[in-house]
Amino acid sequence: MAAQIQHTKQVIKFNWPVVSGLLLITAIPGVPAIFIIALVLLGSGAVAGVSDVINAQYFATPAAILTHASAGAIFFLTMPWQFSPRLRVCRPRLHKVGGRLAVVSGCVMAISGVWMHLMLTPNELGGRFVSLLIMSVAICGAFCTAIGHVKKGRVVQHKKWMIRAVALALAAITPLITGALLQLIFGAWAGVFETLLAFHHSYDRLIAMVINLTIVEMVMKQTSMTQPGAPALSE
Repeated sequence: MAAQIQHTKQVIKFNWPVVSGLLLITAIPGVPAIFIIALVLLGSGAVAGVSDVINAQYFATPAAILTHASAGAIFFLTMPWQFSPRLRVCRPRLHKVGGRLAVVSGCVMAISGVWMHLMLTPNELGGRFVSLLIMSVAICGAFCTAIGHVKKGRVVQHKKWMIRAVALALAAITPLITGALLQLIFGAWAGVFETLLAFHHSYDRLIAMVINLTIVEMVMKQTSMTQPGAPALSE
């Protein structure tokens, strides 16, 4: 039996490139979230010179930021491991528990993002808020669809929708890249850059959703062509 398990581990890949890549990407908001949680719990001025670097409103209305940051930290610590075939096959219980935590934390993160926006910037209800609402609904919808598929035994569809859900969740990070590209390409043209920057500020999440979903759909299509029946990023 031990020999069979060892053989299974050797045959099924851990998928370190994707797992480690997702860990690095989600660490961008995940690691700061852990520090924000600690600082907010300690209170304003608890750590001289450090507490001042985060938004003072976090201390005035801590519930929203603590909920959002806690969910983000759990998502960062659980979601990447869901894309390891070896973990899924050799540790199915761990995969299920981690998956449930990733789904719940992802949905809470999306919903609390709207709550946090209303608490911190209640008067900003234009394109940026609408984009946030659309992204939050899309994230929760994709995760719920993924859960619906796995409950019906449609594992391949479950994996694909989990990939889409994660791509939507990562749309909160993609604007860092698109914003940097705007600066790099149009920074020399002040008027054009300011116009594009204003549009990007309002609709960066929608732009990021389109970019992320386009990429994962292309990858899944390419994978299905080279490996029929295998979902992208998870095999």
